[in-house]
Amino acid sequence: MYITNDAYTTLDWMGVTGSDAQVAVASSLLIAQLARGTRRRIEEAVVPLGVRPRELLALQHLRERGPSAQQTLVDLLGVDATNLVAVLNSLEDADLIQRRRDRADRRRAIIELSTKGEHVLAELDRALRQIDDEVLSALTDSQRETLNSLLAKAVEHIHADCTQPSDEGC
Repeated sequence: MYITNDAYTTLDWMGVTGSDAQVAVASSLLIAQLARGTRRRIEEAVVPLGVRPRELLALQHLRERGPSAQQTLVDLLGVDATNLVAVLNSLEDADLIQRRRDRADRRRAIIELSTKGEHVLAELDRALRQIDDEVLSALTDSQRETLNSLLAKAVEHIHADCTQPSDEGC
């Protein structure tokens, strides 16, 4: 994609000026700019519900996969066990999850959504749909579906490459 005058703000944000600004903009840079604005909106949306973005990811994983072993969440979220314990403690204190011992292996903790956690996720879903509507308002429904499919495929590919936990997740 080659940039237009309207897209110069993208390059200004990236510090690109002059003749370098006439080249095609890499998709990864456009995604980074979109992510920056979207992340701010998500952070603002979750504050009234008392949930941080990392906690939102944990709740989403539990909804998608059902009750999970704590170690599974470490792997899925790409965080170390100590950081996950802090996330889970916060969610448990807010009554958004429940922890119990695995009956087959008492050393394993099983994490599951509480009823309150399901309700909070429903509220977050509404907030995220509003953010999508705001951020993607220039796209048709068909374009939004295509974008969502392509992003899901890219995310799946990135997750397949994740092998090491990190503080930023994967």
